[in-house]
Amino acid sequence: MKIYISADIEGISGVVNGSHTSPQGYDYSRARKLMTDEVNAAIRGAKMAGATTILVNDSHGPMTNLLIEDLDEDAVLITGNRKLLGMMEGIDTTYDAAFFIGYHGRHNTAGVLAHSYYGIVISEIKVNGNVVGEFEFNALVAGYHDVPVVFVSGDDILSNQVKDFNPEIETLIVKKAISRYTAECIQPKKVHRLLEEKVQGTLNNKLKSISISKAEGEVTLEVAFLNSGMAEATLFIPGVTLVEPNRVRYVAKDVIEAYKMRMALTTLAASTLS
Repeated sequence: MKIYISADIEGISGVVNGSHTSPQGYDYSRARKLMTDEVNAAIRGAKMAGATTILVNDSHGPMTNLLIEDLDEDAVLITGNRKLLGMMEGIDTTYDAAFFIGYHGRHNTAGVLAHSYYGIVISEIKVNGNVVGEFEFNALVAGYHDVPVVFVSGDDILSNQVKDFNPEIETLIVKKAISRYTAECIQPKKVHRLLEEKVQGTLNNKLKSISISKAEGEVTLEVAFLNSGMAEATLFIPGVTLVEPNRVRYVAKDVIEAYKMRMALTTLAASTLS
């Protein structure tokens, strides 16, 4: 059994503010260890269920957060930025299931550190008219490759969004949001036990019953930015149209093109920050 893991940091228990998520933060080193430990717990659960190949994609910020020296030796790590598929780099049709560990809610929702890919640029993303965040869009990328996302961990706000998107997907709530920068967190050792148990149980008992998330055919992508200047900066790309002062639209041939376009739009919009 082959398992794909995309790992973020904002949804890790104990992570609640910028000191945890930025390499410049005074508590970043602790958060990296907490992130690595939660990923390892998910790996152990997968191995107990019979997984023989496990690929982990570091998916937060610089994408060099996970401590490879502390990572389970049976896993392979993709680390580093400038990936064509970003948070979903390495996914392909050979995987039996995908996990999203340490994920968070989408922008403008009440979750801990909620945002959609790049919070200082993106206000909202729509795919075929539906508002999506990182979880939903990444799940559609997995679905393009016929891989079901079967397990997601993060806060309670994210769990609600997962269930709204696909109620069959198993979730583990590792913290409850009190505010954007405050959470009621489960102690990490308990989180690790819960991750092991729930991942193993999901793979053993529910793998075949969780449907694949799909966006078939052409995909209409809309991205709203924080201001009109950001939107205007993206109009250099042929096919991108301005539909509101801060919102652009692009019709992609499939979800992979839409996903790559979202990254291109973000890069151009972010160029206005300098």
